[in-house]
Amino acid sequence: MSKRSRNLARNCAVYLLANTLLALSVASEARAAQGVEGIVVQSTGSASARPTQVEMSAKLAADAELAADAAVKFHDAKKRALAALAALKNSDLSVTPGGVTVAASLDANSQQMLAMRGISAGTTNQKVRIAETNRIVLAHADQLEPEELLASLLKILDVAKDAGFQFTLPPTNDYYEMQARAQEGQVVFLFKLPDSTILRKKAYKAAIEDAKAKAQELADLSSTKLGRILSVVEGPGGNMQRVVYYNSAMNQAGGDDNALTSVSSAEVTLRVNLTVQFEIAK
Repeated sequence: MSKRSRNLARNCAVYLLANTLLALSVASEARAAQGVEGIVVQSTGSASARPTQVEMSAKLAADAELAADAAVKFHDAKKRALAALAALKNSDLSVTPGGVTVAASLDANSQQMLAMRGISAGTTNQKVRIAETNRIVLAHADQLEPEELLASLLKILDVAKDAGFQFTLPPTNDYYEMQARAQEGQVVFLFKLPDSTILRKKAYKAAIEDAKAKAQELADLSSTKLGRILSVVEGPGGNMQRVVYYNSAMNQAGGDDNALTSVSSAEVTLRVNLTVQFEIAK
């Protein structure tokens, strides 16, 4: 073998050895990063409660050729509508006004011409339309029996419709709620649990108990003694940031006050998934 061939072979061997050592080092670091000491289990917990309030999104509107006339009609319509709801004498019923919109609208003939021919009738047939969306809320809904709640809601609905309210359901980004709305059609009532803090704590507690039971079973099968909880990660697989369970800051941080909503008067359920790591006691 020539000197050049020997040098080439030696360089190849060195290159292969260096890459092998690098690969082993990377693999070792990966195992160290992924390796978990103790027993790790995934658990679930849930808690349910009846919605405490029912919300209705109702619009009041009035139009006229002149803005001043539209304003008078709108204020009169609003006064009559609020008086009709107040006549129910229900202390749990409240109305919160939203923002007012002012727009120009076409009469029926002009709308038909525009839709059929694409021809605008000009501005002479336009009207000024004033609209306001109100939030009608029935509180303490969980304190009523189902039949009593239904009767109360239907009465409110009839009175409000006769008073001139037009009902729509508030928009939502919740996929399951959108599916439920699509199946049920035009839904009027939104059942809500405004504060999920207590429910979330119950779900966490149930998930921790589930984790302890699973970890204890694994410890018994492997003839080891289960130790304390080392960490808790919310979400399956532990892809979220680790939270040390016994960190006092976590206990003082307060709960999540996001509302839980449903188109049904049935109980709303909050579910959590945890990945819990336990140490093995020596």
